[in-house]
Amino acid sequence: VNISPSKKGPLQHHNLLVCHVTDFYPGSIQVRWFLNGREETAGVVSTNLIRNGDWTFQILVMLEMMPQQGD
Repeated sequence: VNISPSKKGPLQHHNLLVCHVTDFYPGSIQVRWFLNGREETAGVVSTNLIRNGDWTFQILVMLEMMPQQGD
């Protein structure tokens, strides 16, 4: 699992966090975003499950959020 901002920016500006989960099997997986202990559902976008061709899978799950001090 690799999580990174799509670009670095100042606090209180929209930011896109990208979670890239790779090389997992079987294909049933649930990726969720949490902020300060609460699940985030607004602003979450996901690709469909992607087959790698070697029996493993990958998926991208993105969260658009506005970081605040302490997040």
